[in-house]
Amino acid sequence: MSDGDTETTETAEDTVTNEEEATEETETEHEQEMDHEEATEETEEDSDQEMNQEETTEDTESANGTEEENVVTEDVASPLLAQGETTTFTFQDAGVYNIHCDPHPVMKMTVTVEEGAEIEGNIELDIADYEFSEDISVAPGTVITWTNQDSARHNVAIEIGQ
Repeated sequence: MSDGDTETTETAEDTVTNEEEATEETETEHEQEMDHEEATEETEEDSDQEMNQEETTEDTESANGTEEENVVTEDVASPLLAQGETTTFTFQDAGVYNIHCDPHPVMKMTVTVEEGAEIEGNIELDIADYEFSEDISVAPGTVITWTNQDSARHNVAIEIGQ
């Protein structure tokens, strides 16, 4: 070999190490892609839930004129609520409304809307210990706000009874 030539020597050990590093980089890239895909799917699911809620409710002004509420006109469900989050629905029409939690279908209650009911206006109910409050009778136009007190995520799914 002449003075200007350089010699590159790679041992079998170096080759194995380089292949392992390349494999680890590929696995890391794959994991990052999977995390990104999962996050994108979750965002799309959240958007779908929000769109479904918007499509199945009418917006109206509240008694104080500043916040929007969901007037129940057909079966509808809120998005999942984290601890401390709220959802509000207005019950305009007389009837029986069956309430449940989509992820926890054993959680149930009934809202009966009838003329002459003593409870009216704005009321607040808690979702706690994997339970809604007891069944309730309210006057038409009553606004109910549910607050999730549990660490588990819950929603308020409303089915109009017959």
